[in-house]
Amino acid sequence: MPRSRPLLAQSRLLLALVRPFWVSEERWPARLLLGAVVLLTLAQNWIAVRLSYWNREFFDTVQKGDYAYFVHLGVAMLGLVVCSITFWLAEDYLFSSLKIRWRRWMTDRFLRDWLGDRAHYLGQLGGHQGDNPDQRISEDIRSFVFTGLDLAMQLFAAIAALVSFVVILWSLSSGLPEHAPPASPFPALPDHLVWLTTPVEAAWSLYVGCTDAFAAIPGHLVWMCLAYSLVGMWLVGRVGRPIIGLNYEMQKLEADFRFGLVRLRENSESTALVQGETAERRSLGLSFTRIVGNFNATLLRRLHLNAFKSVYYRLSDVVPLFLSAPRFFAGAISLGQLTQLSGAFGRVQSSLNFFVNSYETIAQWWAITERLDGFMRGIEHSRRLRDTQSAVYATGRSEDRLEVSDLALFRPDGLLLLAPFSFTIQPGDSVLITGPSGSGKSTILRALVGLWPYERGRVLLPVPFDCMVMPQKPYLPIGTLRAALAYPRAPEGYDDGTCVRALELCELPALADRLNEEAHWAQILSGGEQQRLALARVFLHRPAWLFLDEATAAIDENAELAFYHRLRAALPNLTYVTIAHRSSLRNVHSRHFTIELAGDRTLTLREDRTPPIPPT
Repeated sequence: MPRSRPLLAQSRLLLALVRPFWVSEERWPARLLLGAVVLLTLAQNWIAVRLSYWNREFFDTVQKGDYAYFVHLGVAMLGLVVCSITFWLAEDYLFSSLKIRWRRWMTDRFLRDWLGDRAHYLGQLGGHQGDNPDQRISEDIRSFVFTGLDLAMQLFAAIAALVSFVVILWSLSSGLPEHAPPASPFPALPDHLVWLTTPVEAAWSLYVGCTDAFAAIPGHLVWMCLAYSLVGMWLVGRVGRPIIGLNYEMQKLEADFRFGLVRLRENSESTALVQGETAERRSLGLSFTRIVGNFNATLLRRLHLNAFKSVYYRLSDVVPLFLSAPRFFAGAISLGQLTQLSGAFGRVQSSLNFFVNSYETIAQWWAITERLDGFMRGIEHSRRLRDTQSAVYATGRSEDRLEVSDLALFRPDGLLLLAPFSFTIQPGDSVLITGPSGSGKSTILRALVGLWPYERGRVLLPVPFDCMVMPQKPYLPIGTLRAALAYPRAPEGYDDGTCVRALELCELPALADRLNEEAHWAQILSGGEQQRLALARVFLHRPAWLFLDEATAAIDENAELAFYHRLRAALPNLTYVTIAHRSSLRNVHSRHFTIELAGDRTLTLREDRTPPIPPT
């Protein structure tokens, strides 16, 4: 749940999200679209003012029985309707164009920042990225832009209507002619109730006297409308404030529930093999129970808010009529003026009540704004982590070697993971790193390729550092097999012969005829086939440096050894570093490092100088 922020901090937060688009390369088309929408909104407001006077003339005409002018008003109404529809359609089209233009720019910017400098990965390490970045980019940006623009234009339209109808309301509640007080509307009471005559007449006289005294104030209905709206805004803020935090929490809970369903779908085979359906149902049920609890809490707050708003709106319909009824029945104002006065009071009160009318929408929108701000701060934190690595890494000082000097690795919480170590890897070396599970083997690899920001020491990289990393669980994009094989490069750069040869080198000849077939390959191929397909990329990309993190763990030992022999034969100058558990790989690597527990209970990296057994 977001913490409460002062108004200045809220303004800065909002400005940081809004300003970049309006000063970007898209600023002039966006400003032109916004200017057109503003003009069309003012035109719609002009139509509303004309309709107010049309309504006044209509009831006056009906009251007078002037049929000829009644027909004239009918023709005028047709013209106003045509103009109103035309303005509305143009505004809707241009406003929608502005929305999608802003959303496209903001989505591109967030994707660029999130994927740039590996912020999508670094943000996960310390938990600073926040929950469900997919929802923040796909849904929160859309809601922020669309709802934010809607609220902004509704506010502008409310201000325009306020200015226009305040003038009308002021003119109708000021400078009215003197009039005799209306006679009492109450009939003679029966004999057994005659004792109520005096108090009833006194109440009527008090009502007429108060309305007359109030009517003597210039623009009295304007002041009444202002006071009524300000009290309503204050009360709505008091009643509805907790809804903001509840909406923020609801966004998070819904995203967590959806992520759980997606995660179950992607791991359905593993769940079925271990008969984990009951545990998953229990976990998803608990997640949805939190959603229900949040919904019920929000429902109670919304019930209180809606109950107040219902009473507030019902009273606002009758307040101007009760205040102006004595003057109407005394003949001081016409029926048309009474209806125009009531309508103007409603438009002014509606404009002043923009906050009251839109409170729930604003609450939901601000919760989304808070989430996007948290996402931005997570990206900024990742950038700061990336900046700290500039003191560790340097290029061009080690010629073609990779040199590590006194590099110490730490956990995200600051605890030492691996004691300082040093080594040099020459071109053409093949290095194997082994050690117990959880000892930091994969972290060494991440540090060598610049993916671990919690470190201290020095790493000198060769130039150019053309490296490729093979993780244990490869990523296979949905699409053609050719695209999965060439990932992350464009598949058009490789012909069929090159792709088939790479598949054969990794013992996947059966897939050669399926290069142009589109499928969800991560769900079709077995774990071993997925690893072989990822390893086939090496023969396509032909890097100078290769890092393998348990990249052959799902392959049998014979196929694993065969891959390394083919790798050396196809790429004789390749330098590769392998993270693995199997001791059989020692024979296909020229150097071997192990992670051991030192006497002071710290983990250290030590090179095993025992020469490997030549492969047979």
